Amino acid sequence: MTGPGGGPGRWHRAPWLPVLALVVLGAACGGASATEPPATVPWVTGLGGSLTVGIDRAPSGCNPNSVAGNTWADHFVLEPVLPSAFVTSPGGQSIYDSAVITQAEVQSLNPQTVVYSINPKAVWSDGRPISAADFVYAWQQQRGGTPAPGETTTAQMATTLGYRDIGSVMPSNGGRTVTVVFKNPFADWQALFNDLLPAHVMEKVGWDPACTTVDPAIDLSGGPFEITKVVPGREVVLTKNPRWWGESNDLDQLVIRSASGPRQLAHWLVTGQAQAVQPSSFTEGFLQNIGTEPALDSSVGISSSFLQLEFAALSPVTGAPEVRQAIAHAIDRQSIVNSVVSWADSNIVPAASHLYSQVQGSYPGPATAAPQIAALPGYSPPAPSSTPTPARPFALTNDQSAVARDLAAAGYSRAPLSTTWSQPNGKPFVIRLVVDDGDQWASAASDIIVDQLAAAGINTIVTAEADATATGMQLATGAADAALLPLTATPYAAEATAWYTTLLGPPGTGGSEDWSNYDDPAFEDLLTEAAQQLNPVKASPIYAQADLMLWSTMIALPLFAEPSALAWSSHWAGIGPNPFGPGLLWFPATWGIRVPPTSPDTAPH
Repeated sequence: MTGPGGGPGRWHRAPWLPVLALVVLGAACGGASATEPPATVPWVTGLGGSLTVGIDRAPSGCNPNSVAGNTWADHFVLEPVLPSAFVTSPGGQSIYDSAVITQAEVQSLNPQTVVYSINPKAVWSDGRPISAADFVYAWQQQRGGTPAPGETTTAQMATTLGYRDIGSVMPSNGGRTVTVVFKNPFADWQALFNDLLPAHVMEKVGWDPACTTVDPAIDLSGGPFEITKVVPGREVVLTKNPRWWGESNDLDQLVIRSASGPRQLAHWLVTGQAQAVQPSSFTEGFLQNIGTEPALDSSVGISSSFLQLEFAALSPVTGAPEVRQAIAHAIDRQSIVNSVVSWADSNIVPAASHLYSQVQGSYPGPATAAPQIAALPGYSPPAPSSTPTPARPFALTNDQSAVARDLAAAGYSRAPLSTTWSQPNGKPFVIRLVVDDGDQWASAASDIIVDQLAAAGINTIVTAEADATATGMQLATGAADAALLPLTATPYAAEATAWYTTLLGPPGTGGSEDWSNYDDPAFEDLLTEAAQQLNPVKASPIYAQADLMLWSTMIALPLFAEPSALAWSSHWAGIGPNPFGPGLLWFPATWGIRVPPTSPDTAPH
């Protein structure tokens, strides 16, 4: 799953499941459920009303689990519409949505068997029950492989991860119980059955319908809001779902508007055309514009996306690990962090992992806590919580002697009076670098990286693509030797299966984002072992060993976690950040208009 250019997932590491014990995930996750609201805010009353949210992307499809619809904007818009078995809280905790399922039990470990009990009140907005048929359909369409007789499937799924490990999905209890039996253990099973779609609709229109935005006739609501108006590329209107059975919402309507960028979002917020804005990336100017307004609040922190420089394993230029190590030694990651992101959040340090973002608890070394709400005006970057710990096992700064050593070991040479290196065949050493131009942080870092490589005698030819997928495909097809693009990390480290292995298929199919064409059987064995280990205590060192292999082969150089920003009018309360994907709308039940107390005894809502 990708970052702002792609669809984020809802992930959290599955808890340890004791042998021969029945584990109810609500208790294992601390007893939380998605219908338990965050801390209440004083002076908020149930006045209803409409709130406009501005984003800088627009939905591109109507099925967020398909390739076309697996985008940041689609997931953002459909968060309060489509039902999910589990959601991710702002603290990175995976919690079951009790409006959708009342229980999730692991009844057996051999084979791994999970039983979901669907809330008997759960219905689609057309009145049809949300049932086991919706779970069965989701599995059949996303498991990959050859469909069984009488079944239909498609290759246009966002991912097969986890679904391909399921052997059967069986309904019972009148469709209110779902029994999932795995043919291969899958520790991160809480990531499955999210953004469910109505099977009775999808069986008619197909898994990947020809739509270029969300569609109320296809995206039936199983959440607190339903789609009532769509202006493609500009606006989506969500109103209260009259059939909603869960936690009530004060808001009557959510209007989601698509802007051209952070500048327009800031203008909308300052002029009152929007009451909350969430840019996928932002500039210093955005924060300055927000900071001059005393009636605005904001949060700036670290997202779950991180930027990497990935290398083509099959390229004649970057195919040798020694050459990739040399390129990495030529890059001063600390300088890049200082120039590109420290102005937003000085807690960001050069990345220490290929698997996790700095904001996550699983991050090696001290992780940065989830962002806290900070009042404006007078914005200033958060102060470092402690002295940054150097990223390991690779240096933070460049090392020209290591560049010369590694390139010489690979047969490269540099004439006595030359400032640039040559390949063993005598051709100039030139890297074709492709950059995700849709990611501001990648664009800003690319200029610095080009200069740093030039200082080491390595020339580059730079091209740009519109998003992460297009950028990755340039690398995968041999049109580039290196790519600068973001990944969205999840507490489910099994996601690395999509990033660094061929297990899901060729790049761009079945959810595979192995743009480097990295294919190491030993690494795949490690990752498979970790993904099947239901005890996270035992899985953690296996993932750590896999990460060390990635540092050793240097198939990618992690650079830094990307900042995130959210701003809103102080006339509204209950709004807060969620660094895990586009999660602003994950729980709108706490949102409402802020009003002053009518007496000293007025209690919080």
